[in-house]
Amino acid sequence: MVMYWLWQMKHTNPEIIKTLNEIMEAGLAEYPVPYKKGNSIRIKNVVMRKNGKGYHVFNLIDKQHVIFTPSKTTALAVAHCTAHGLDYAVTDIRRLEEKLSKYYNDAIFYKYTVEHSKDEVRADSAQMRFEIAIDECMRIRDQIENYLFDK
Repeated sequence: MVMYWLWQMKHTNPEIIKTLNEIMEAGLAEYPVPYKKGNSIRIKNVVMRKNGKGYHVFNLIDKQHVIFTPSKTTALAVAHCTAHGLDYAVTDIRRLEEKLSKYYNDAIFYKYTVEHSKDEVRADSAQMRFEIAIDECMRIRDQIENYLFDK
């Protein structure tokens, strides 16, 4: 059965494949479902590309760069909101991304302090602050995901 299917796939008419691809692209343009095309992720008229340091989001209709972010979740949320025309949400997501970066950097600093401090009181204080920073990072990431999943 599998061999027959593989044989059919090898001998499929290229015009049929082209027609099916056109149908799929028309459907994906109408409904904002993320899909991968080449080295980018596309949602309707928005493209998200990975860079060495993060993700760039571009709006193809306006031909503008929307945002650069180190977080894939944030890039997907911005792309989703841009595809739906929710410009006010993009500014909220940028604000949340700035807070996320702040708490993430705090967590890195406190973790380093815990690992390298010889003073027990300072290490305990840094441990508590580390846990608070991680909790805030998780809370903010959940808020960003709410924009992505329309909860």
